[in-house]
Amino acid sequence: MNKLKTFFFRVFQDKARQAQAWALAWLWMLVVGVGLANAANLQEDLFASATSWVAAQTSTGADLIKFAPLDQRVKVQECHSKIEFDFPFANKSTVRAKCNQPNWQLFIKVSNSLPINSVEAKQATPSKQAMVAKHALVAGQILTANDVEAGTDATSSSGSFVDKDALIGRMLKRNLAKGQLLLAQDIENSLQVLKLKQNLRANELISSAVYERVAVGKEAIPAGVWLGAELPPGARVNRDMQAGQILLSTDLAESRQVVFANTNMVAGQALKAGSLRLEKLDQDKVSRTHLFELAGLDGFEVTRTIRAGEALRTTDLRPALLVKRGEMVVLSIGKPSEFEITIKLEAMQDGRMGEQVKLKNAETGRILNGIVTGQGQLRGS
Repeated sequence: MNKLKTFFFRVFQDKARQAQAWALAWLWMLVVGVGLANAANLQEDLFASATSWVAAQTSTGADLIKFAPLDQRVKVQECHSKIEFDFPFANKSTVRAKCNQPNWQLFIKVSNSLPINSVEAKQATPSKQAMVAKHALVAGQILTANDVEAGTDATSSSGSFVDKDALIGRMLKRNLAKGQLLLAQDIENSLQVLKLKQNLRANELISSAVYERVAVGKEAIPAGVWLGAELPPGARVNRDMQAGQILLSTDLAESRQVVFANTNMVAGQALKAGSLRLEKLDQDKVSRTHLFELAGLDGFEVTRTIRAGEALRTTDLRPALLVKRGEMVVLSIGKPSEFEITIKLEAMQDGRMGEQVKLKNAETGRILNGIVTGQGQLRGS
């Protein structure tokens, strides 16, 4: 304080200016004091909210929950939305506080063991086994057997799950951290099942375009319904099915078929009818990078040398070069069913299926554009 007075007296020599200096000094100290008090209140409010949340999550008395002081360099900001809390680690030794407006988060260290401290350990409720998140889960996720695992419910929480099968195919309501207990309040009451949108013939591929996910009450779920998050790669039906039917586990064919090469092919060679075939492959060798249908492969070429009998993957194909610069190509304008004209033009660029290419009329010199539709074929754009 003496240094502060000396500073102001040196700057202001007369009494009038000394009075102004004192007023400024007291105003500065008042602002700083209010700021420190406000910061302290924000931290106290944060700790109080965190205490209430931890008490509710662990069924522990609020007076038994203690937090380590925040680092002096950490300042608690004001939050204009509801502060969300969670345990980011399985041992519950840290509480994370998150604010959306403005966007910030803080980690608060729990200074005593949860759910209770050692003084009250003799009064602890015996723990039981229950299902916990095997890894971080997000709201809206359809649970699979790989998403949950057996863990410990130290507080014998009401609504926890002992049976993993009770969670498979259920939708999650909120985000969960790894190791966090799954409770009934976190799970939608309905199950997500797959309903066909169109008829399928036996051994036909079940692509994402032929089914939709629908929510069905647990009491209306047919026995043996398929409840996975996503179908196995290359899954096919083993019987004829009608649009509107719910997919059952028994409807999936045991074998998988993938695309194989019938002949040797070199890099850049276009695929032709008869050069490919569908063949069974052991399920444990099938991946999502394999090709499962012959349809739609016209207009593609291989990117590397392929041997006869080798299974093709998506990385082995690219759109074929169907138009080459300097070649004469055919441009079609109009609709085949109504009125259509064709004209031969010179390609000014190379082009693959679906690409737009510049074309030149050799007689007039006029430049036109066309979309590649096949080998040496384009349609007016």
